Amino acid sequence: MATLQQALTRIDAICPNAWDDAAKIQWLNECEHMIQMRILDAAPEQCVTYDADTERGTPLLVPAPFDRLYVYYVIAMCDYAAHETAHYADSMALFNAALDEYAKWHQRTNGAAVPSPGQSHQIAINSAMRHRHANKAVLDGITAARAAAWDAKVSPAALGPAVNTALQAAKDSGAFRGDKGDPGEKGEPGAPGKTPVRGTDYWTAADKQEIVNSVIAALPDGTEVSY
Repeated sequence: MATLQQALTRIDAICPNAWDDAAKIQWLNECEHMIQMRILDAAPEQCVTYDADTERGTPLLVPAPFDRLYVYYVIAMCDYAAHETAHYADSMALFNAALDEYAKWHQRTNGAAVPSPGQSHQIAINSAMRHRHANKAVLDGITAARAAAWDAKVSPAALGPAVNTALQAAKDSGAFRGDKGDPGEKGEPGAPGKTPVRGTDYWTAADKQEIVNSVIAALPDGTEVSY
């Protein structure tokens, strides 16, 4: 089972980023809340929450090898915050697959029953000790229905039109247009063209007039006929 510090270290090793530990711990909290409310059936006020004062050796809730889902989720949030839409979609796909894998394992191992009173009690104690930061009300308001609505908003089907619109806007703005490249190499000379021949391929205006005059001169003028 990974600890809080191990998760942060793995995230930075896999995806170097500019976000401080406070931001990444906040995203880990979001991930833990989803796990506790969707899979462990905990109420919001029972959820384990971490902050800057939490002992970094504190173990996270999901055991190995499923604890990689923490890394996928925080990396996805880093991508989202950096407007890396394609990377965000890939990271969220990995997270959702890992979360689903853990949920199925948990159900096989523990059955469909809700957590034991001991688990809920321990979660409540941890929450009371750690859930003291300024956004407590916001996190407490994350319900299963809201989480499902958020999931629907970031689904590939929902993201598709928005991504296409953003890409088209970027194309129209010239964001994808690079600098003009260097001229290419000179091509091979083409085959020699045909030189037109006067009198065969073309006639000049003077030639045409000369032909007309010759025809007119050859016509009879009426003096050569007697009646």
